[in-house]
Amino acid sequence: MLTRHPKLQGIVKARAAVHLIRAGADSAPETFLRLALTEAGLPEPELQMRIVQDDPYSPAADMGYRRQRVAIEYDGGHHLTREQQSRDNRRDAYFHSAGWKYFKFNADDLAQNFRRAVGQVRAALREP
Repeated sequence: MLTRHPKLQGIVKARAAVHLIRAGADSAPETFLRLALTEAGLPEPELQMRIVQDDPYSPAADMGYRRQRVAIEYDGGHHLTREQQSRDNRRDAYFHSAGWKYFKFNADDLAQNFRRAVGQVRAALREP
């Protein structure tokens, strides 16, 4: 796309941002959260991280740090439906019962540029 449309509006920003793209992000806010973590000096999180890595039926978090057993979710507007909340509750329970540190962030955290989120995740990564 970048080479086929060299005069497209926003192409300079797109070229500067292309190295930030990762397969697996489900939404722009998830990407903003990942970027806030890495810009704060934290390691790049694994995206769509499953409790059991190679099990396609294992519950997955939006991102996380497997070695430290830290899972991170961004809950956007679609998480407000009853059906999605039921799925989320089951997923959350799996992570908690497996002994993971589990964080859920939302639009309030996004509005604050994920400052609190970065602090919480940083602290969790330091814990033994």
